[in-house]
Amino acid sequence: MVKILPPLFLLLFTHGAYLVADGNPDPLEYLKDDALAVNVVARVMDSGHETVWNMESTKITISGRAVQVRLEGDNVLVLAHLIPYLNADNTILLVALGQVWAPSQDRKGYKYYSTMKSLPISPGEKVFFFPFGMAVDQKANVYTLELEIQVVRYAALKHAPATTK
Repeated sequence: MVKILPPLFLLLFTHGAYLVADGNPDPLEYLKDDALAVNVVARVMDSGHETVWNMESTKITISGRAVQVRLEGDNVLVLAHLIPYLNADNTILLVALGQVWAPSQDRKGYKYYSTMKSLPISPGEKVFFFPFGMAVDQKANVYTLELEIQVVRYAALKHAPATTK
């Protein structure tokens, strides 16, 4: 085994040197061309449709690799796994998996809820995902958690002019 390792190392080293000398681009350049930016706006809205809480996030991924959004409250945990699949025609299949842990009605334990949705979208199109549905607090106030999701190509995001909000 000791005699095999140096020739194997030499083969790997010279092959790597050949790729650089041949002028081939860095393998990460290929990934940048196919990278996707997943923009997420999470909102909690009251029964009057007023936003009472808001969070924005942008995460970079590649086709088929999940982006996770984690929201924690005093007695609730919401996980959303957003998986964009880039198609050959530049459309995107967005798969959204939602998991919620919330107190049971008798407050003696927790209940687990899950949901999965898939939707074909165009890059830049906004879609809404409601992983939690509606929640009622102790004062009978009704709240809705919504995730606004937008998937764009990373290259388009990088060259786009900055926007203000």
